[in-house]
Amino acid sequence: MDLSLRRIKALGATIGGLTLVALLLQAFYSAYLVQGGVSSAGSSKNISAQVLGTATSVYEDYFANLVLEARAVFVLDLVTNNVLFARNEHEKLPLASLVKVMTALVARGHVPREAAITLKEDDLATEGESGLFLGERWLLGDLLGVMMVMSSNDAAHAIAEFVGSEGQNTYGVAGRAHFITLMNEKAHTLGLTSMEFFNETGLDAHEVQTDVSVQAGGYGSAHDIALLFRELEKKFPDTVAPTTRSAVRLVSQSGALHILPNTNEALEYFPGLIASKTGYTTLAGGNLAIIFDVGMGHPIVAVVLGSTYKGRFDDMRAIVEATHATVE
Repeated sequence: MDLSLRRIKALGATIGGLTLVALLLQAFYSAYLVQGGVSSAGSSKNISAQVLGTATSVYEDYFANLVLEARAVFVLDLVTNNVLFARNEHEKLPLASLVKVMTALVARGHVPREAAITLKEDDLATEGESGLFLGERWLLGDLLGVMMVMSSNDAAHAIAEFVGSEGQNTYGVAGRAHFITLMNEKAHTLGLTSMEFFNETGLDAHEVQTDVSVQAGGYGSAHDIALLFRELEKKFPDTVAPTTRSAVRLVSQSGALHILPNTNEALEYFPGLIASKTGYTTLAGGNLAIIFDVGMGHPIVAVVLGSTYKGRFDDMRAIVEATHATVE
């Protein structure tokens, strides 16, 4: 009986010692993680310039095996301000029609959405066909829908000239030039230092004799596009809301019905979509920016630049899936 008691006490002492060792090891490991900047509270990259591009995030584990065609990628959690994934996010690249995000923001900031715009001949001379016609009247808010959903260059041209000419509906290159100045000033005000705009559409400028693309309509980084898109969605959610649908029906003030197909061909792969904008030109390749909700009011903004026409959709689909695995 005494022998059994002694054995039990010895066993208890051994277990207690092992427990103490385990607790000490756990405390040491936790201290190591905190000192190394990898604590659970600080594991994500912060959006601040001091951390971007240097910190290592556990979130990257979910993105590590992604094969992406995009040259630059930026994925930002808009609730925590944590960067979930980034690749060449500060590189200044051609934006293509992502330029229209700034076009929309400047237009909404200067003219009421109920302002009426009459389409002129030079508006309809831009690249691409959107079904608009000479003399057709549009409310600014609806014409922005045409521009954002089907990426209409005609609509962007008309908006830029109207807003740039102080809403006077007059002809003139000066109005567009003033509008482009407003775009660049807005980028400066928002601290988007990579951005530079040369037109309101994002179309490439071509060398006249060879028709070779020589300059993009606008430049910027994936990081800055993400912040710009967030600004537009936050201030004018009604402007981006139509971009979540595969097609939109709009009636102009002239009574013409337009059924507008969305240039985003992969909407079904982006659950919880809040906003979307595509872009593609020879110089830019395939670009795409989206804002989506991973659930319970938790928005994420994601941008891919320099992919291919189809690759931008495949890239974003993979990014969205990895994001859901990360955040949920």
